Order: sequence, then C-alpha cells, then structure tokens
Amino acid sequence: MAVSHSERNQDDEEERDGCAALVVAFIGLGILLAIAYWWAASQPDAPPPTTTTTTTTTTAPPPPEPVASSVQIERDGNTVMVGGIVQTESERDALAAAVTNAGLEVDGQIIVSSDVDDSDPRVVAALLTSLLDGTNDGALALDDSTVTVTGEALDPVEAEELEAAIETAIAAGLTVDDQTTIRVLPESVQIEALQDEINQIFELARELDGQYPNFDTSVEELSGGATATLDRVGVALRRYPLPAADIIGHTDSRGSRATNQTLSEERAQAVADYLIGLGVEADRLDVVGQGEAQPIASNDSEEGRAENRRVDFLVKKRDG
Repeated sequence: MAVSHSERNQDDEEERDGCAALVVAFIGLGILLAIAYWWAASQPDAPPPTTTTTTTTTTAPPPPEPVASSVQIERDGNTVMVGGIVQTESERDALAAAVTNAGLEVDGQIIVSSDVDDSDPRVVAALLTSLLDGTNDGALALDDSTVTVTGEALDPVEAEELEAAIETAIAAGLTVDDQTTIRVLPESVQIEALQDEINQIFELARELDGQYPNFDTSVEELSGGATATLDRVGVALRRYPLPAADIIGHTDSRGSRATNQTLSEERAQAVADYLIGLGVEADRLDVVGQGEAQPIASNDSEEGRAENRRVDFLVKKRDG
C-alpha cells in the first residue's frame, strides 16, 4: 500500500518530538543530581559514632543485723535448765561453769553464734553464781543487755552477795531487774540453825588446828587461828539475824580465881568487839566470864591449858 507524503511527514514529526522529550528528561535528571551533590557538600561533617561502655557494679548484700544475746536459766532443785545464744565459746563455758561450780546439774544447751551482739554473759555468769548459791529456785533471763533475776534468797548474807553481783553487772553496763526476795525463817528455827553452824565451825577449827580458837597465856588478845574462825562465826551470825548469843570466856587454872574471872570477861569482850567490827549488831551479843570454872581439858598439861583458854557461844532468844 502506498503511503502518502503527508502521513510520512506526520511520522517524522512524532519521532522528533519523542527524541526531544528524552533529551529534556536527561537534562532534568542531570540538574537533580547536581543539586543533590551541592546540598550534600554544604552539610557540616557528622561527628564520629560514639561507643557507649556500660559498667555493671555488683553490690554485696549487707551483713545481717546482730542478734541480741539471749540466755534463760532456771533452777529446779539440783538441776539448772539453761538455754539461749551467746557470741563466743568462752561466754558459753563461763555460764556452764557457774552452774557446775555450784554443784548442780545442767539440762539444756547454749548455742554459740558470731552473729550475736555481745552483752558479756561472763558478767551474767558472775551474777548467776550468786543466784544459784543463794536460792533454791533462782531464775535468770538475759535479753539483749537487760538481766532479770528472780528467786528467794535463803538469808540476808546470800542477799548481800547477790546485791553485790547485781552492782557488778550494772557497772558493766547491763540493766538488772532484781525481783528477788529474802526468806525470813522463824526465830526458833534460826536459833537452832545458828547454834549448829557455830558448833560445826568450832569443831572444824579443832580438827584443823588441834584446839578451839584460843588466846595466848595471860592476855586477852585473840590468836591468829581465833580470828580466822571468828570470821566464819560472824558470817553465821549475819546469816541468822534474829537470835542473840552469849559469848562465854574461859581461862586455864594458872593465876588467882579473881584474876582469871576478870581475864575471862576481857577475852569474851575481845571476841564481841571483833564480831561487832564484822558488822554484827552489838545488842545481839552478851559478854559472860566463867574464869577457870569450866575446863574442857586437864590443866596439868600445856595442851590442856591451851584448850581451856577459849570462848564458847550459846545462842538464845533475842531480848525484846
């Protein structure tokens, strides 16, 4: 088929228009690339990337809070029940020793732990010793730094010793709640008990020294053995505070009766003065002199005469 001249011209124009459009597109793309390059070159340099280091710190857990010392001790007859927790073995041993030294049996257990705050149970052990020696039903409880003691003191002397132990504990920084009481025996019971105890003291002195506490010849001064024995008699008199006692002085047979009578009274007074110096009330002691009238051994030998230079005690009801 033949193509007309006009149709061929139209095709040429369309081809030229397509080429022109393609050229315009390439020029536009070049312009866009130039603009992008210019914009990138005009921006400030970016800072280098940073590296973050993370440090992990491990914190040890805090040590446990110390536990307060705690001791519970209760006497039941000849058995002492113990329990609690202390800081060191020495403290535990001190408490156990206080019980065993009192001749009592231990029932229970005291735990040792280094986490325990030290309230010095060794001071408590000293307090415990007095409590166990002086009561049949004593009890002690240590809670932190407070000590509670209960029980019935057997007599005023034991109460004094317990009070001294309490003062020691307070001086060591402990707080002591003293709930002890003092047992007061009837006077008739005290008279018999005191006489028996004095007799035992004198018999023991006789066994150890070979004679009763005595005096040197013709003087009213006490011998060394006499003062040691009278120290124990003084404790007995304070242990039983209700009765009184006659202090009876004696001599050997040498010298005149009148002289010996006076000397026996002076010897009895020397004993009374010594006991008063130990804290025994003066109105509990009556001085009696028997001279040479009541020998207990033969005056024919020095040994016998030494035994006759003596004092005796007769416990009695107190006047008033």
